[in-house]
Amino acid sequence: MEQAIFISKVENLKYFSPDFSRLYFGNEFCEHLIPSVAELDQVLDFVSGNSLDFTFVTPYVTNNGLRRLEVLFQEVAQKRPNSEIVFNDYGVLRILCNRYSELEPVMGRLLNRMKRGPRLMVVMDKLPQTTVEYFRSSNLTLPVLTKFLNDKGVRRVELDNVLQGFDFALNDLSASLYLPFAYVTTTRLCLTNSCDIPEREELIGIFPCQRECQKYTFYLRSEIMPVILIRKGNTIFFENGALPEGIEEMGITRIVTEPEIPM
Repeated sequence: MEQAIFISKVENLKYFSPDFSRLYFGNEFCEHLIPSVAELDQVLDFVSGNSLDFTFVTPYVTNNGLRRLEVLFQEVAQKRPNSEIVFNDYGVLRILCNRYSELEPVMGRLLNRMKRGPRLMVVMDKLPQTTVEYFRSSNLTLPVLTKFLNDKGVRRVELDNVLQGFDFALNDLSASLYLPFAYVTTTRLCLTNSCDIPEREELIGIFPCQRECQKYTFYLRSEIMPVILIRKGNTIFFENGALPEGIEEMGITRIVTEPEIPM
């Protein structure tokens, strides 16, 4: 089982240890947190100095975000060809396929359609077996999707460690499992934006980003939730560090450790 570490900011290189053979870097959830060229170069130098494999992680983007990513793709292609690029936007995949054949596309966890809401666990023992199997399955078993990914050269997909577990095989695909932080939902309407401005308390919208997500983390508790929800920026997470059984049989070949919430 390959061991990787995922950091979303350069200062978190401090979490690296020789247990890891691959470094993930980037952000999946917000184009405002796409790293700069200087930050990427610092990480690439670290990767080269420690003889690591490299995976660059990208979010869903606007056209402006796509242009910013292209500059970074050029940097990775020049300095670390054959690196992986995790895409969470099919426009990003199109760019990779058309312009960066030296980089390997990997389908991000935002694009697989597993049910992630922890509230599901409250009713799992009351559901028919066929429904339980549905909630433990994914669109990754659909022939039309697997053919599309194969045609685009996608050989790996990324998975959250959902509470209900897994009940499907990946066939020709390999997978990476993220621990311990799984995401529930994400949006461009960042609920952390302007959270420290009292007069904007009732406003929700796309406002100028002040990177409030780098200062604040909110923990949401409810009687109908079996775990605490974590709001970080525009995304809701929960924590599940328990490794499921039988993951190698279903095609999971890599564990991606998140030492901090990946925002």
